[in-house]
Amino acid sequence: MSVYRFVGLVILLMLPCFALWYALGNLTPAPGLWLGQALLSWSLPGVVDEVVFRGHELLVMTNFGEAAGQVVPLDRGEYQLGYPINTRALTYCIPFYAALHFAARVPQSLSRFVTALFALWALIALGIFAVGLKNLMLGLGDTLFTEALLPLPPPAVIALLFQFFTLIMPTVAPVLLWAWASRDSGLLEGMLRQRRPSPP
Repeated sequence: MSVYRFVGLVILLMLPCFALWYALGNLTPAPGLWLGQALLSWSLPGVVDEVVFRGHELLVMTNFGEAAGQVVPLDRGEYQLGYPINTRALTYCIPFYAALHFAARVPQSLSRFVTALFALWALIALGIFAVGLKNLMLGLGDTLFTEALLPLPPPAVIALLFQFFTLIMPTVAPVLLWAWASRDSGLLEGMLRQRRPSPP
């Protein structure tokens, strides 16, 4: 298969893959979302009250409220503070990888697809945690760091993690996983051969 045919197949397969991902909602990334939900609740028990699904969003409800523009304990607040996480900003890596995977003739296709899917679920869970942590940092400020029972990374690191998991991971991780799954395929070998300089 030529590189041009592969690119064309990827673009063609993206339409049904993304349509199916959108139609199924949280079903395809569900294990990653559940793991991210548990990770937030377990690691921040002094801050997070519960994490609930709301459509394609995860809503992180805190143990704090707001009164007169100040973050206060929940029993003194006028309402409970909660911060949404748009899961689609992370989970589109799944249909993107599916289009790459099925456009190529990958050896042991099904087993390698499942392995890559598990890796993407793990990355989605870490992304949920990073985005939730960033939202809590911006919403609660210093309260997050004083009330957290476990030590948290400094704000600059939280910001970098947010950037990585929202801007880099959803696009780069599928490509790297596809390269791993296709490591012994004729397509990838042909692409690497084309990049090698010809002998003088």
